[in-house]
Formats: sequence, structure tokens, C-alpha cells
Amino acid sequence: MGYSRQRAVSLRAASVHEVLTLSGFSLLLRGLTAAQVRLLQRYLDAVVVDPVVQQEAEAWHRKATRYYGQLAVTDPVMQRRAETVMHDYITIGKFDDRVRLNVARLLDDTAFAPETDNPDEADYLARVRKVLDARGVWLRLAPKLVRDAEDRSRWVVDPRHFEVWISLGPQGDRIPTKTGRIGREALLDTVLLGAEYYRAVDNGPILSALGREVNHLSSEIDDGMALHFELARIRREAAMGVVAVADVMGGASFPSEDIWDGPHKLLLRAMDMKTAGKTYGCRTLLVIAAIATRNAAQLLSRYRDSSVSGAERAVKVLKVARTAGKVAEVALMVTGVGALALRGASTVASAAVSEASVDALAEREVARYLAKNPELASEINQVRLVPGPKGTVLGNTRGGHSAGVGTGGFDSW
Repeated sequence: MGYSRQRAVSLRAASVHEVLTLSGFSLLLRGLTAAQVRLLQRYLDAVVVDPVVQQEAEAWHRKATRYYGQLAVTDPVMQRRAETVMHDYITIGKFDDRVRLNVARLLDDTAFAPETDNPDEADYLARVRKVLDARGVWLRLAPKLVRDAEDRSRWVVDPRHFEVWISLGPQGDRIPTKTGRIGREALLDTVLLGAEYYRAVDNGPILSALGREVNHLSSEIDDGMALHFELARIRREAAMGVVAVADVMGGASFPSEDIWDGPHKLLLRAMDMKTAGKTYGCRTLLVIAAIATRNAAQLLSRYRDSSVSGAERAVKVLKVARTAGKVAEVALMVTGVGALALRGASTVASAAVSEASVDALAEREVARYLAKNPELASEINQVRLVPGPKGTVLGNTRGGHSAGVGTGGFDSW
């Protein structure tokens, strides 16, 4: 070690083995190299030895100096004794109280395993692995502070008992682990990594995009319901026989206000899945709810009694349909699927073509997800929805085709 440990042993300096074992970090002993053990032991010895050596040297310096008025005379013999005492002083560097550990030996097998199907989480955990490799995980020691026995208001260093922890980087945040083993929880409880997880995953591109579309659709469902209730009120207040005649002459049938229940229920379920981190399930239900909302708005707009609905209300209902259709389109692109397919369709001016493109892609994506999650198909089958055009995911399924929710498609009104 470049110095004699005899002095440190006589002063009862702690050993690396004792410090790590008493602190619960004995697991780390197997991963330390001989050089790292020597470095840490040198530091532990210095904490005990250096203050004692410093005091002894200062005592010899005081004895070596005599004052005669303004004249100070130094005894060279005693001065050499002070210098000899300082030979036992252990010089330590700024980072001699820490060593870099082998991260691979510390990580749990599931440390970087995503708990959700959110691609943002997988991307973030991959970045965390790179951060650990770049900054390293460090074992760090520091003497404990205890109250001074002579002055209880003061805290002093206890040279024989130590705090032990591991950190991200040599001077970084503490990684909260009691044994040295690092799992997912310890990583995300590290201040820097946890804060970045919140930014990159909880508020990341995918959940943020889904959240925006959920809010958009929720607003459109509310608007559609409000318009529907207003039209129903006008019908109730119309002169007796006017509405009936208008319905017969126009071949129209005023839809039930229940047409909004299905989209609303699916939207609430989509929100639950978003909270649980099930991004693909959230997207699937959001797409179905959006298309169902569009179909409900279009069904309401087809009621052509101008004396009841009025042009202004018809425009508002169609705006609900258009916005809901856009929500379905955006939701399909949130996790990366459908972007190329819909990009080509977006260049076509016809709204009908755009809707057909969205519906066709939605049918494929919904069927794909429900094939892997049949329990969700059963749940959707219990919700009554307004059908769309034949052959679409919310319409009558074509022969030999299924949206994954049964051969009969969704219930129709």
C-alpha cells in the first residue's frame, strides 16, 4: 500500500470488509478488484490515522519552538521528530473514497424490461443503459456524523463508522438500493433517471398524443350530445303533427340519444388503458370510439327536417363527424402504424376516400390487436354502436371478413 498499516490497525481503523458487511453491501465485495480494495482501505486508514498524526506533529512543532521576546528559536532535533511523525500521514486524493463498479454484475435481469407496451418506455430504458455505461455506477464511502460527546450541539466525524451508497457517476445522484443490487425500481427512484422517465415516458410523445386525441374526442362527444339534446327539445316543442309529417315526407327517423353512450363508454375505457400504460389498447378503443362518434354524428346529420334542425345545427353536427374522423386518423398514427398508408390517402381531396382509407386501416389494426387480446373483443361486443358503411370496422362485416369482434359485426340501430 506504500505505507504501514500497523498504525491504522493499532488505532482500530475499519476494514473494507467490515464496512461493506455492516452496511448490507457485502454483495459488492466479490466484484471489487484487489487494487480497488487497497484504494478504499487506504482511505479508511487515513480517516483514522491522519488526524492523530497531525496532532502529534503539531505537538512536536510546539515543543521545537522557543520564544525569547520577539525572537523564535527552533530546536532542529525536535523539528526532525515532527517531520518523522508526518511520514505516517496518508495522503489521499479527491476521489479515493469511491471506486467504479462492474454494472453488469449489479443489474437485475428485469432492470431494463418495459412494464408497458409503450414504445417510449422501451426507448427510454435503452437510453438509461447507455447512461449507466457512460457515467458508471460508483461505490462511495463517507464517515458518519455523530454528536460530539462534550458538546451535544455539534456534529463530528466518526472515523470508524461509515455511510455506504452507490451513485450514478462519481459525483451523481444516489441510486437507492440497500444491498447494491440494482433493479428497475432503484433505477427509476434515482432522481435524475426518475425525472427523465416522467418527461420522456409519462409525458412522452405517445402518451401525450393519445391524451390530446382523447381530449379532442371527449369534447366532440359532448358537443354531439348537446346538439342532439337541443334537436330533441325543438322536436318536443314543435306544433303537434309537424314533426311527424316532416319525418314521413322526408323518410327520416330521428335517432335515439343513446347513440352517444357507446362511444362515451369506449372512450372512458381507453382512458383507463392509457393510465395503465397500455398504449395499443388505448389506441384501439380510441379509434373505435372515434369512428363510432363520427357515425353517430353522421346519422344525426342525415335527419333532414330543416324546420327542426336548421342549417347551422347541421353544420355543427358535421363538424363533430369530421373532427371525430380526424381523431381516428391521428390515433392510428400515434404508435407509428398507418402513417405511410394514410399519407397517400391524405393527398386525395375526396372526404369519402379519406374516410374509407381510415376505416380500412382501422379494421386491419383493430383486428390485429383483438386477435392478441380476445378479452377486449368480448368487452367491445357488449357496447352498442352505430354502424358505418358496410364492410368497415363499425359496419356490417363482409363475407369471409371479420373485425375481430365476431362474425356478425357490431349491433346496429
